[in-house]
Amino acid sequence: GCTLYTSCFPCPMCISAIIWSNIKTVYYGNTAKDAEEIGFRDNYIYDYISNLTNNDNSSDVLNIIGIDREETIKTFNEYKDKNDKTIY
Repeated sequence: GCTLYTSCFPCPMCISAIIWSNIKTVYYGNTAKDAEEIGFRDNYIYDYISNLTNNDNSSDVLNIIGIDREETIKTFNEYKDKNDKTIY
């Protein structure tokens, strides 16, 4: 039920924290373009994320490699089956 007021459009890291916090409304002053004009490169990150969702893994930025899902999924399944879990 909280509202966030900020001086600029939230960066990718802040957007993630806002979503995880279940904040539903954000008021901002300066735009992402304003931030870009003073040297922030959030657009670079937004473009990278967009490419990830389009299955274009830009390895010149970051290598993200899936491994051992058969083993790691066991922990997720245990969590899914818990009755007293906290939903994030």
